[in-house]
Amino acid sequence: MRSCYDHPMNALPLLVLLAAAPSRAAETPAARLVESVGETKAESGGAGRFAKTGEALAAGDVVTTGKGATAVIELTDGSRLKLRESSRLRLEPSAAGSRATEVMLLLGGVFARVTKRAAGAEFRVRTPGAVAAVRGTEFFTAYGRARGKARDLWVCVREGAVEVGSNAAKERLSVAAGQGVLIKAEKDLGKPQVYDWTKKLNWNMDSAKGAIEDKTNLDAAYADLLDQDYR
Repeated sequence: MRSCYDHPMNALPLLVLLAAAPSRAAETPAARLVESVGETKAESGGAGRFAKTGEALAAGDVVTTGKGATAVIELTDGSRLKLRESSRLRLEPSAAGSRATEVMLLLGGVFARVTKRAAGAEFRVRTPGAVAAVRGTEFFTAYGRARGKARDLWVCVREGAVEVGSNAAKERLSVAAGQGVLIKAEKDLGKPQVYDWTKKLNWNMDSAKGAIEDKTNLDAAYADLLDQDYR
């Protein structure tokens, strides 16, 4: 199992800032389910089904993993997304004239391995209150504890550099490869630093190379914080 510390800072910067979720549009071919452990479901137009390995997924589809399940989705450009157990991810339709590829993380955690993009083209992982935009890198995004209607957001970078921003805080922080950062309730920025818990993250997305399930306990992430009042 490899951690955030395995790769040099050789990817382009990532931007994280608060933003509203985009609207859903007509479905178009977008991805394929290439790995699945446990129960994975796909929802199209409100109709759900059990998804099988090799199944094509369309823009607008929502992919959900059950307890103990893991799913790896490959996009048409070769980028891969790995959903942890009990996660929900929507493949967002592309806006007219846009060169951006977007997915919406609705619940849980997702590992993203993004192929390098040309200038002007972006890959974005959104949450209900945030968006991560990148041209090529590898990172992990997950919801932590609920804070009222919002949730804490963890970002861990394996490769590249990340800029994390909050509209509420009116500031930007740079997160280097091997570091993690906590955004409390998706608005209060923590200090980017090395966290021991990120060493347990399983970045593997190919079952031929070993287990793909990530069993990292996010509760341990809070025990790793220096702010004792927040544990």
